[in-house]
Amino acid sequence: MNLNDVATKAAAEIGEVIGTPLKEVERDQIASIVSAAMKGAILEASVQHTKVCNKCLDHDLDLAHKIKQELERKKISLVANLSSLR
Repeated sequence: MNLNDVATKAAAEIGEVIGTPLKEVERDQIASIVSAAMKGAILEASVQHTKVCNKCLDHDLDLAHKIKQELERKKISLVANLSSLR
């Protein structure tokens, strides 16, 4: 999944809903807004996933820590991907 493609597609769909062809600058601005929204959602989901892992794996803290580290790596990758959209 290429997040740049997702944001660009969303910008194009917004232009279709508006009914006016978007200029490149407008499309880029909308893609940036979509990117920021995705980044915020990913960060919030990551926080919630970490809380669930810690709560559910309270009995196995080593496993909880390993899962938390893997989630953190995935989050960093997604945020880097989103940041490259700007």
